[in-house]
Amino acid sequence: MMFFCINFFFFLHLTYGQQNGYNFFMPDIPASSSLVSTSASSVAAIPIVQKTHSLTTSTFTKINLLGGPFNVKLCHNTNPTDNYKSVDIVAEESLHQLISINIEQNAALTIRVTENINTSNKTNITIFIIFKQLNELYIDGMINVQCDNRIETNRLLVNHRGTGSMKLKLNVNALEADLYSIGHVKLCGQVYGEAIIKSLGVGDVDGRNLLTKTIQVISSGIGNLYVMAIDEINITLSGIGTVYYAGPIKRQVKTGLGNIIAVPPVSFYDDE
Repeated sequence: MMFFCINFFFFLHLTYGQQNGYNFFMPDIPASSSLVSTSASSVAAIPIVQKTHSLTTSTFTKINLLGGPFNVKLCHNTNPTDNYKSVDIVAEESLHQLISINIEQNAALTIRVTENINTSNKTNITIFIIFKQLNELYIDGMINVQCDNRIETNRLLVNHRGTGSMKLKLNVNALEADLYSIGHVKLCGQVYGEAIIKSLGVGDVDGRNLLTKTIQVISSGIGNLYVMAIDEINITLSGIGTVYYAGPIKRQVKTGLGNIIAVPPVSFYDDE
């Protein structure tokens, strides 16, 4: 399982972008052989080092990502006979000592930067997390998060207060997402019961590829939302963004300057 997940990560292609001179959207990650060694054609390049922190003997159901800047890739180990869990950090050697990894008493894996990192040199830190169970995800900082595979759990809580992008693939019975973020959020997969999405930030929330049974939307921010449900949609809008919805609307309350707009349903796909 470890070999499969770690090697698969290095062949994924992600998007580029910049914010304040920092390569803020997750860069293409080369094969591991080139990722951890200095290129022969670039003598002045700083060597990149990969370090693995095994967490197989630890238990955590919550992940806290604090500070940054770094890119995070999540992988759910769904093999019932394999308890492997780990954190892999790929960064310049001097940066590893600035990243703290702890399992706290409330079964939370907390990864944080212990000192300010100068982003003027476009520093890249990539963190791969393999977990067995995830019930809560907390993000606060210059952090991008993506999933390698679906997060499978009964109820998932997401609290995003960062300035990075986030793309989650879900297979859950219930979802509650509090989004205070600035970056773009994309949600894919399925919620078999109720989804509650609170958009309180600036960035857009794209749920066109998230198939829900019922959904409750609370929007008091600036960004736009796109949601879809099979049975029931409830929308409360007090911000200036627009909520686009596909599915049966039961209740809509608008007190802000934004709009609530029905759109034709799209063919559902996972966007894997």
